[in-house]
Amino acid sequence: MANPLISHGWRVSILMEDNEENRHRVALECSPKVQVLYFKKGGALQEIQEKNKLLKRIKPDYIYICAFVNRNIVGFTLKCKKIVEHSELQSAIPDIKGIHKLRVLCNEYFSIIYSDYILNASKYLQSYFIKQCKRIGKSKKPNFYFPYAYPSNILSRQKIDYNKEKYLKYKDKTIFVYLGTITRNYGVFTILDAVKVLQQKYSNFKVLLLGRGRHYDEAHLYIKKKNLEKLVEMPGYIKEEEISIYFSLASCFISPMHDTIQDWARCPSKLYMYLPYKKPIITCQIGEPYEVLQKHGLYYKPGNFSQLANKMENVINQEEMPSQIDETLHSWEYRTNEFINWITSQK
Repeated sequence: MANPLISHGWRVSILMEDNEENRHRVALECSPKVQVLYFKKGGALQEIQEKNKLLKRIKPDYIYICAFVNRNIVGFTLKCKKIVEHSELQSAIPDIKGIHKLRVLCNEYFSIIYSDYILNASKYLQSYFIKQCKRIGKSKKPNFYFPYAYPSNILSRQKIDYNKEKYLKYKDKTIFVYLGTITRNYGVFTILDAVKVLQQKYSNFKVLLLGRGRHYDEAHLYIKKKNLEKLVEMPGYIKEEEISIYFSLASCFISPMHDTIQDWARCPSKLYMYLPYKKPIITCQIGEPYEVLQKHGLYYKPGNFSQLANKMENVINQEEMPSQIDETLHSWEYRTNEFINWITSQK
């Protein structure tokens, strides 16, 4: 929200760990009017101290905490409002157990006590934190439903010259695009199993799995074992400035979900990045994808690769219409207007 806030006359500072990737992202995304203050990587206590020093220098009206972890619990002595954003429900992640889960639950409750305002990136989180606020006697705590959006300054439709050698292999093919972490938990192997079904009937399509993750090598081996090399590409990590090219190649996007609390609670940021390209989106009737797409989505039952293959087949046969969603309602400019209207109404 930094650039849109600046355009509305706000003063915006961002505290960031000093590393090459962060400096690259700032150069790519931030207006020169955004004040970026870097701190060196270190232990949690050292990082908290460094952030507090920077905050005392800035003297903000609001502190916006993007992730409520120990390293971000700052600003206790400052006379300013504290906004906490929740984008997932860590206590619902299956791998988090025992003492770790207890610590996560304590942080969730403490975020309510610490904050003046709570922003929730999904309808599930909105409902969850309103209930938790009531449970600990904080029923008047302001909660705002505030999902992700897409960066219009980075994403734009590109004209593809399919006669160029690097794009020739995509010519006259249906291109399915997935962008995200390459893990079983994010549905990558459901996509591969669907490709295995389609392989028996079609050769005029490709699936691009963009990203990396802990199961990247396993997925690569699976593709080789099942002879899917001609149908699936895994180019690995994609730089943000190159995403528009891959998305412009897409005939359809795939956003797998699972019927778990974790997926109901999370806000898949890539979904919003797909919207400006006006292509069909295959996903599940789970959480935020259904909230956004409603009747405009192509849905399959979570984990059911046969249903997914069926939806992909419909796209290959041009039986599905592009998304009719108004993407301007999901830009960061639009979200920022909503945020400003809401936060100023709380005074």
